[in-house]
Amino acid sequence: MEKSFDETLSKLEIFFSGTIKSYSEIFSALKKLFYFENGAVYFLSPEALRIEFAYPKNTSGKEIKITETEKNTFYNAEEKLRIDLFKGENILAERLIVQNCVFGILAVSSNKKFSAIDKRIFKTCTIAISNIIKEIELSKILKMQTKVLQEGIIKTGKAYKFTKSQNKKILEADRIKSKFLSNVSHELRTPLNSIIGFSELLQNPATGTLNNRQIEFVKDIQTAGIHLLGMINEILDLSKIEADAMKLKVKNFEISQCIEETLNILKPLYKKKNISVSKNIRNSMITADYQKVQQILFNLINNAIKFTGNNGNIEITAKPKRKFIEIRIKDDGCGIEKKYHRKIFKKFEQASQSENSTGLGLTITKELVQLHGGSIKLKSELEKGTEFIVNLPVSVAGYI
Repeated sequence: MEKSFDETLSKLEIFFSGTIKSYSEIFSALKKLFYFENGAVYFLSPEALRIEFAYPKNTSGKEIKITETEKNTFYNAEEKLRIDLFKGENILAERLIVQNCVFGILAVSSNKKFSAIDKRIFKTCTIAISNIIKEIELSKILKMQTKVLQEGIIKTGKAYKFTKSQNKKILEADRIKSKFLSNVSHELRTPLNSIIGFSELLQNPATGTLNNRQIEFVKDIQTAGIHLLGMINEILDLSKIEADAMKLKVKNFEISQCIEETLNILKPLYKKKNISVSKNIRNSMITADYQKVQQILFNLINNAIKFTGNNGNIEITAKPKRKFIEIRIKDDGCGIEKKYHRKIFKKFEQASQSENSTGLGLTITKELVQLHGGSIKLKSELEKGTEFIVNLPVSVAGYI
């Protein structure tokens, strides 16, 4: 004698308990309610139904072509599956729907005929199973993003951007990523600052005499340390910008002092290439974030040093211009092709791959300039050098 529908309904609780976490568990739970031999979950793509999971043996990937009418209505879904896949077996098929959107089909088959109660049970279960499948797919996405974070990958694909905007869990994963980058960057900066400091100290005769070869080695250590520190700072700054955690700490200072300190930091780099640095600075007071203005200058001057050849020239000018201070950094290096001018401030874009770089320096520079309410533009021709022009407000809005 067949089980009553009411008796079977009491066993449906598992589909609403939140304990089912996989496709195989879905079919195992269904099999406790009524008999079937095979089952499958199909996802809808533009021109086909694709098998996402097949039970009892998972063989995903096979597709069944469908017409536009079938895609919109699924009126003859059971008949199409019976002909194309189940080869005449008795089947049950129901649409998978979330928020009135059909995204696939759930189907089971048997050599035995399904009863009316089996059909009612299957139809009832499909409503809950639609939501379970949605959670399974979201869980897959979250696991994928976590793996990306663990491998330190910053750049993500379009699928990640789409899911991030649709799901709070992905936003949380993005927060974890930024925190991870921030923590790692801080951990790396501490020993690097020591390396740079000690390498500078070793060049001081007061600590002992080094021969010429040893001095050259120490200078190489210092140069490499400064370069690596710059890259780490870029990653740290990017994580803060993406987390909207970049805040200004403004104070009054002389722009000439900021430029001089930046040049002192970069001195080992341009001296190594015998680059001549000329300055024409009309001193002015500015109300801004000292460290961030220094970071702007560091990125632009460091960029000029990278792409200027040995014995080249760099010119730095600064002067008041209405309510702004205009800073120009010009070099006679290799220049930038016009086709790269619009891309140069985008993340991971580089006009040249000849130098080791994160591809973030100019992106961060533009963000820092705009954070102050300023602007930055580029003038450059291939083989004719490059000039960056930065305009910073004399006083940042809201901090007068």
